[in-house]
Amino acid sequence: MGIDMKKDGKIGCAYYVVADGTLFIEEDIAMGGIEAAETFVLQIQPTTIIVPNRAPDVLAEFLEQDAQRFDDDAESSSELQGSYILRHLAAAEFDYDAAKESLVRVDLGGPSVPASDHVEVITTDEDGVDCIGSSDHSRLVHLAGSVNINSHIAIGCAGAVLHDIARRRATEQQATDATEVAISFQVKSIKMITPTDTMLVSADALTSLHILRSDLHPNPQIQSSHSSQPRVRESLSVFGLLQALACTVEGKSKLRQMLFRPSTDLDLIRERQRTIAVFLRPENRDAVESIRRQLKKIKNIRTPLFRLKRGVGRIRGQLSIRIGDWKVLLRFAMISTQLREALLSLSGALGVELFSRIYNNIDSKKMLSVGDMIMKTIDFKLSKEKGHTEIMPGSSAKLDEMRQEFADLYHMLPEVTRGIQKGVPPWATEHIRDCIIFPRLGFLTAVAVNPDTGQGMYDGQGSLDDEWNSVFSSGDLIYFKNRAMTDLDHEYGDLPSLIADEELEVMTDLSAIVLEHEDLLVGTSKLLGELDSLLALASAAEKYRWAAPEMTPSNVVDIVGGRHPLQELYVPSFIPNDCSMAGGRGSDGFRGDDDLMSDRDETIKPCMLILTGPNNSGKSVYMRQVAIIVYLAHVGSYVPATRATIGVTDRILTRIATRETVMDDESAFLTDLKQAAFTMNFATRRSLIIADEFGKGTTVETGSAIFTAYLAHFLDLGVERPKVLVGTHFHEVFENDLVEPEDGVGFAHMDVRFNPEAEDPEDQITFLYQLLPGRGASSLGTMCAAINGVEREVVERAEFIVGLLEMNEDLEMVCQEVTEEDVEELLQAEMMARRFLAMDFPSPRRNPEDLVFVREMLEEVISTPDTEDIMSL
Repeated sequence: MGIDMKKDGKIGCAYYVVADGTLFIEEDIAMGGIEAAETFVLQIQPTTIIVPNRAPDVLAEFLEQDAQRFDDDAESSSELQGSYILRHLAAAEFDYDAAKESLVRVDLGGPSVPASDHVEVITTDEDGVDCIGSSDHSRLVHLAGSVNINSHIAIGCAGAVLHDIARRRATEQQATDATEVAISFQVKSIKMITPTDTMLVSADALTSLHILRSDLHPNPQIQSSHSSQPRVRESLSVFGLLQALACTVEGKSKLRQMLFRPSTDLDLIRERQRTIAVFLRPENRDAVESIRRQLKKIKNIRTPLFRLKRGVGRIRGQLSIRIGDWKVLLRFAMISTQLREALLSLSGALGVELFSRIYNNIDSKKMLSVGDMIMKTIDFKLSKEKGHTEIMPGSSAKLDEMRQEFADLYHMLPEVTRGIQKGVPPWATEHIRDCIIFPRLGFLTAVAVNPDTGQGMYDGQGSLDDEWNSVFSSGDLIYFKNRAMTDLDHEYGDLPSLIADEELEVMTDLSAIVLEHEDLLVGTSKLLGELDSLLALASAAEKYRWAAPEMTPSNVVDIVGGRHPLQELYVPSFIPNDCSMAGGRGSDGFRGDDDLMSDRDETIKPCMLILTGPNNSGKSVYMRQVAIIVYLAHVGSYVPATRATIGVTDRILTRIATRETVMDDESAFLTDLKQAAFTMNFATRRSLIIADEFGKGTTVETGSAIFTAYLAHFLDLGVERPKVLVGTHFHEVFENDLVEPEDGVGFAHMDVRFNPEAEDPEDQITFLYQLLPGRGASSLGTMCAAINGVEREVVERAEFIVGLLEMNEDLEMVCQEVTEEDVEELLQAEMMARRFLAMDFPSPRRNPEDLVFVREMLEEVISTPDTEDIMSL
């Protein structure tokens, strides 16, 4: 992945996926900053990142945090730590003009773009790309149709990635086969990712909403392995929840792409929902379960196809293409055709776009012909017995003929051995053991080894017209080439080598036939991956009781019975809650053809919902569940709710979790401010903003002031107001009328029941987790402290101070007042001091009796003074 950022925060990136040979270009994001960089890293999860050496320090420092590096400890210096390799390249590698030329000249393997009909006029001083009429200019025009060439930073990053691919190709070409390298780093397609039809989800939102939540693997041995891939495990998250339901590698990959690229295209979202609805029909239950079982049998076909493109050879005498690879291809060809037919039997499948594409693009005849060729060529039963790939008899007449000839010859070898034994001296007969045929060496005679000399017991002694030449030795035998063996070589030739060559020829022909259908196989794999991903969403809907949301162009969020998809897995019973909000209509007043929001709805539904109330009552869970429901709806998934109407939301921005690390020298409050600034810079009227306890990292006065200004910023946007959901404990903001109830502002709190008279602190408060309208009176922080084990004296003192604050008392003056108990303790202490000073202690001597006397005097001093003594003072 290549990434670059300007000083003003504008950022762009491009990345290359080796698995499918696609170069992705992200459109430039103005003022994206480190938040956008972190989002790119989380979504793409690159193994290598390249950055220009003149990039801002803030970007370089951020990328260095998780970059691979060697441990300083000599014993563990070979163990890589980090998620990716970070490399700094010259700034010239990211040059826009050079990158544009590189993109234009990428050979995508498709039809060439025809040059203009105009006469080409190119001088030596002109740039071929910019010169009108040149072939490169025609390609540039063609490229501009699918790539925004005005995204200068992203285009520069794409050029750097292309240069790096070419550099790797040139480097590895010296050590490996050139064809293999060319295949490994071939750019097959270029795709531009624009925010037009994609919801922007910040890195903070992905982690704080638990969309993605990766932890280091608990096994330190696995953490520090020598793999270039980060050794992490996916903890409980939305992605982990859904990924576990996908069956295939391609399906998991597609599901990840869908989750990290939520769409704002209503047609695409509704089409995904229609597909899921077909899977969930009761009459399709058995067929869907059969489809799921079939998908589980499919392996990743990209690996065997890659090996086929490397060519067929021999490794230690065996065919290089493993039997497992042929099984994967055969099973894929058979199952894909079966799945194509199975989808046709689903009730309601007619008119579903995905099913139509599968039916039209999967050529069953060609897929079956590929599988038939593999079955006729590969002897899977014999291959399993021998542990390597064996070719089926009948696949090649020439090969069968040579195999038969070799079998006949093999049965003839004992007779040849007996003939040689008769032709040698009688004493040497017992030393002639066997005759064999060896690839590349031909026929050989095996003779026993003399253990004393290490030479053959017989090497042609007494045979004047026959020369015995030693070829090699193995164990207790030495193999000789003599006249009889030479005659057999001339008569039969090197049959094992000829057979091996013919086997390679047969396998090469089979590989060529399979690779002729590579596009069909890869395309089918992608289609089945998409099928698998939507089937996983259907499984989640059925397993966790999710419902289909109604998507609308209206700028509304209307949820009935919403639940948190992760939290409800932890608790025995989850209390669902509703949410009703509406963002601004915009200055143009556009609603959309099927906008469901009337003028009355716009007045009733608030654009800002402020949550107050006790700690630990479920406010944070409620805010997260609303955001997750909106998020899942834009993926095309069903959502954890009884009913939901979700308007198109262009971005979800959060200020929830204060994510600090020891490698970051910023304070918690500064981190919160940066997250809040990002939400203010990028929010539009169609955005959803979640802010939980913003401003808590500083003094109450400053925090409440910043929080008030934060809310006022969005309220002042008028018809451009986004949907804002906030939670706070700054009650003084509302008590002092800094934020007043008005059109567009709503208050809510979580219901609780409390009984101050109960002896057990845990019985004093009961959380009902039910959202109610209106503002909560108190955070009940002291009661929560008592429930969680804080000392009773501390809680009582805290309640006393809270009471003073509520009455606007001067804490400093109140704390300076002395109580009657304090006065009595001071008088007692003074009396003890006076009595101590009045004591006549004996001179220090080493007499034990004096020590006892002094101890008695001290005990008298610290005894409680009489009331009369105290009053006399």
